[in-house]
Amino acid sequence: MDWRELEALIREERRAGNPVAGGIHSLQLDQNKITLLLSNLLDGEEEDEAALTRPATKVQVDLALSAYSNAAAHHAARKRQMAKQEKTLAAHTEALKAAEKKAALQLANLRNSATTAQVVRKAAWFERFHWFISSENYLVISGRDAQQNELIVKRYFRKEDVYVHAELHGASSTIIRNHDPSRPVPPLTLQQAGCACVCRSRAWDSKVVTSAWWVHHHQVSKTAPTGEYLPTGSFMVRGKKNFLPPQGLVMGFGFMFKLEESCIGHHAGERAVRGYDEDDEEEQQQQQQQQPPQGVGGRGPSEAASEASAAAEDGD
Repeated sequence: MDWRELEALIREERRAGNPVAGGIHSLQLDQNKITLLLSNLLDGEEEDEAALTRPATKVQVDLALSAYSNAAAHHAARKRQMAKQEKTLAAHTEALKAAEKKAALQLANLRNSATTAQVVRKAAWFERFHWFISSENYLVISGRDAQQNELIVKRYFRKEDVYVHAELHGASSTIIRNHDPSRPVPPLTLQQAGCACVCRSRAWDSKVVTSAWWVHHHQVSKTAPTGEYLPTGSFMVRGKKNFLPPQGLVMGFGFMFKLEESCIGHHAGERAVRGYDEDDEEEQQQQQQQQPPQGVGGRGPSEAASEASAAAEDGD
């Protein structure tokens, strides 16, 4: 008989109420197996209503084996599943114990370790800009964008400071803060500021070696010529531009740290102005002291000194 005819016959007998056909769920004759629907009743439960409503269990039977062999095969499969479940539960228990032990150890170490409050350093006003300290201890700041360029010149550019720039796209306004108004900014600091200005421009990507220039405070203005407009971050420079020699596109990085009071004396003079003679300064100061004090523009020397001090503290 054809397998399809046999399946059709089983369906007809099942509809006719044949208990044998009703116990057959499906045929897998290509594997020599069939799936039976067996009642899940135990001994003594024939009159139990709850047991009678219990759904039947699907059991696959190998037609090549006897009833005993099929039962033994199912029993062995059940034992394997039970053993696998026990191993999984044991591994889960061990992992949970190890995690609890590790958490307890970390908690004990955290309790035993001394908790010290970390002091947060207060950032200086110039750290929001591009900045560095030159080899001669001069602060150099540059704007990160057009708004910062505008802020640097309007708020932090003093009369004794120097303005550095380059004729390149992306070059920012750079200011050298002169902490000693009695002396001009030394050449080495000017060269380092010019190099930083060029390196932060399009010359870095284009690998173009060019020159920067510097001017004094009175040469930089926000006032545009008649009929023209200066956008944010742009300024008008009048007078002669002092061009610096071309330098390589080289930049570095460093670490900022704070010395203890007892160690400051060991580092005195490390960032002194190079090529500067202290004897010349003493001689110049003696000549100035020998001159009679004179007022400037109707002001006494004390008033002029107070204005110079106020200009030096502007922006700090």
